[in-house]
Amino acid sequence: MNYIINYLKVLIVPCLVIFFFPLILAILNLIGLRSFNILILIIMIITSIISGILIGKKAIKKGYIHGLIFGGILVLLMFLLGFFGSTPHNLNSLIYYLIIVIATVIGSMIGIGFKPIDQEKTSP
Repeated sequence: MNYIINYLKVLIVPCLVIFFFPLILAILNLIGLRSFNILILIIMIITSIISGILIGKKAIKKGYIHGLIFGGILVLLMFLLGFFGSTPHNLNSLIYYLIIVIATVIGSMIGIGFKPIDQEKTSP
């Protein structure tokens, strides 16, 4: 139950980015369509790594599994939102989702290393 609460707390960050960053860029219309998609991908990778780090810091061990679970939850959320937005699901979106999951796993493996020494279990 504790992990579910941790996942929900960390899920707030990517959800805010998913909803508000494209909206702000579309309103400002600062960049062209081609660079808009690339910028969204870069921002989502950075957000996934940061979310993975936060999940990894809360995990006791095996951060990559927690990152994989959280990345799966994030991709499932984005996949379901794609149906409401009538976004076509093709090979490009599959690669995009795979990149997000890999970034989350990498972030969680980085986050497991950021834990303070007193929280880590030491063996005699």
